[in-house]
Amino acid sequence: MFGNENQPYYVNAEQAGFKPTFFGKVMFFFAVAIMMSVLAVFIGNEYLLQYFFVTPGLIYVLFIAELALIFTARTWSTKVPLNRFLFALFAFITGLTIAPLISVVAAMPSGVALLSKALIITSMTFTATALIGWTTKMDLSGMRTFLMMTIIGMIIVSVIGIFIPWGNTFEMVFSGIGVLLFSAFTAYDFQKIKRFPEDRYIDAALMLYLDIFNLFIYILRLLLSLRNR
Repeated sequence: MFGNENQPYYVNAEQAGFKPTFFGKVMFFFAVAIMMSVLAVFIGNEYLLQYFFVTPGLIYVLFIAELALIFTARTWSTKVPLNRFLFALFAFITGLTIAPLISVVAAMPSGVALLSKALIITSMTFTATALIGWTTKMDLSGMRTFLMMTIIGMIIVSVIGIFIPWGNTFEMVFSGIGVLLFSAFTAYDFQKIKRFPEDRYIDAALMLYLDIFNLFIYILRLLLSLRNR
C-alpha cells in the first residue's frame, strides 16, 4: 500500500524505531547460548552418554574444540553469520561436555533436587551480581588484575589436582573460591560491556555465558562437597 505517491506506506523495523540495542542483542544471544547448552545436555544424556563413558577421550576432544573456539573468538566474533553459528556451536559443545556430570549427579539419591538447587542458586547469584555490576557507580576495572591472577591460580591448582587428588574439605574451599570468583567476574563483565563497540555483541554474550556456566559448575561442586561432609 502507498500513502503518498511513490512512498511506501510500510516502513522497515529499523525506521519504525525497532532497531535492537547493543544490550538487547547481547542478552538475546546469551539466551540462545543457554538454550543450546540445555539442548546439548539433553542430547548428550539421551543418545551419547554411553560413548562418553566407553570413550573418555571424546570429552577431551570436545574440550580442545571449546578452547579453540574461545582463543580464536576475536577473529570470528564480528563476522556475520559465522559468528552466530560458531557461538551457538560453542554453547552446544559446552553443554555436551557437562552431560556426563549432569547424568552422574542426577543418578544420585536426591540428585535431581540437588541439580535444581544449583540452578536456582546460580540464577539468583548471577542476577544479583549482574545488577550490581550494571548499576554500581564504582569503577570495577581495577578488579581485572586480581581476577585474572586468581583464575590462573585456580587453573594451576586444578592441574595439580589431576595428579594429587585432594580431600573433600579442600574441594569445599576450592569450590567456594570459584563461586566468589565468577560472581565477581559477572559484576565486572556487566559493567565492562557498557564500553564494548557495537559490533562486539557476540564477545559480550560469550563473556556472560562463560560467567554463568562456571558459576553453575562451582556452585554444583560446592553443594556436592557439602553433601559429602
